[in-house]
Amino acid sequence: MKKPSKWLLIATAVLLFLTACGGKPQPPAPSGPFYPIPEKMRAVWVSYLELDRAFAGATVEGAKEYIDQVFERCVQTDINTVFFHVRANSDAYYSSDLFPAAESVSPLLSAGFDPLTYAVDAAHKRGISFHAWFNPYRIGEDKSRAVCEDVFELSGSWYYIPTSQNAQRCILEGVREVVDRYAVDGVQYDDYFYPTGIGEERQGFEPAVGSVLVEKQRQAAVNTLIAGTYSVVHSRDNCVFGVSPAGNIERCVKRQYADLSRWLKYPGYVDYLCPQLYSGFENQALPFETELHDFSSLTRLPGVRLFAGLALYKAGETDTFAGSGSGEWQQGGDILVRQAKAVEGAGYEGVALFRFTFWDTPANEVARQEISNLISYFYTE
Repeated sequence: MKKPSKWLLIATAVLLFLTACGGKPQPPAPSGPFYPIPEKMRAVWVSYLELDRAFAGATVEGAKEYIDQVFERCVQTDINTVFFHVRANSDAYYSSDLFPAAESVSPLLSAGFDPLTYAVDAAHKRGISFHAWFNPYRIGEDKSRAVCEDVFELSGSWYYIPTSQNAQRCILEGVREVVDRYAVDGVQYDDYFYPTGIGEERQGFEPAVGSVLVEKQRQAAVNTLIAGTYSVVHSRDNCVFGVSPAGNIERCVKRQYADLSRWLKYPGYVDYLCPQLYSGFENQALPFETELHDFSSLTRLPGVRLFAGLALYKAGETDTFAGSGSGEWQQGGDILVRQAKAVEGAGYEGVALFRFTFWDTPANEVARQEISNLISYFYTE
């Protein structure tokens, strides 16, 4: 394996890379009555899990029908933004020259159908903002998906080495490919930065740099990727970049090395943050209102937006890690509305729901009631 570059050189290398990359033609301008970030966001995530289920073995017409169904459902339920998975495990859900096609999408691409082109167009025809969702470092269990050799393995899964100049270049080139070729309104990373099981000790792929602590080295590497991604996204007009970190700030900073305070406080990192506030009000370890106010209390630059990801998938289910509050979601019906109201009261500018399948096909009666109440709330705001 090629020895990764020292972290102090990463920032310079990224800037040189961004300068050297030639600009490609701008994608067609979207024509719908929407904005990259709506005034009040009501969003839903469409994950690779849904896409694999819908696309595997599907005809081109079947894939189109599914995509249209997604955005029709959004229109019917007052959703104005979709976070659509375009790369989950170093595999592309679009026509890519850089990353291997996702297994479920490969036959569709061979038939001349690009799901991302169709999905962006389907969103814009309906006035819905479309953000391309990436997992930047994650490769998954199949190492052959990696597009460079600077990778590491942890608990059976593979990841790109965050401090590797080569890995960062590949990730940024992949984002640029999507931003240049498709009329996406935004790019989003979620909480897959350093895997949480990596431990605090220095790994074999992490060269010591003087007396710099491994924690600071890791944070610097992630910061460089975030800043580089922001620059790539903003190389095109009317396109924004946001991150959806885990709802536990301490976990973000200490275990995933996501320097949230810096991203919000200084220019050139993010346009918005959408933390995954997936706890219930009665969660014993981290109640919803605690994580809600932890994020709202962070200093933000003017113009940097704050949204809240909500755990639709928990409706009617046992919340395993909530301690004495584990049964709260089973007896709910109005939890999401209460959370949406608390979000607004705390100064957030909208919500995002995880994920589309649970919105489109409620798993139980409690979930149906949660969705019905939330839709009513959307329409009366």
